[in-house]
Amino acid sequence: MRNIFVGQSALRISGRTGTALTDVMACEIRYRKPDGVSGGWEGFVSDETRGVVSYDVLGDELDMPGWWTFWVYVQFDDERVAFGDAVKVFVRAEGT
Repeated sequence: MRNIFVGQSALRISGRTGTALTDVMACEIRYRKPDGVSGGWEGFVSDETRGVVSYDVLGDELDMPGWWTFWVYVQFDDERVAFGDAVKVFVRAEGT
């Protein structure tokens, strides 16, 4: 993976669930920031067969440098849920 910077846009974050994604009611890319604050962004299924969920970063979401943790959350129409493995990614300060 290339460097990721605070404030970067034109970035797609993707994660795999390990299961086919049919009949999905909701999906998110969830995160934990370096300061411990957690949240999620509404994602979209970018590869149904391989179980990939993605989110296109708009520019102001990556708002601090340090180690971020990302994972996928999916809820199906029948209320089952699936998660992807958590992945740590280092976000650099602008200009470093």
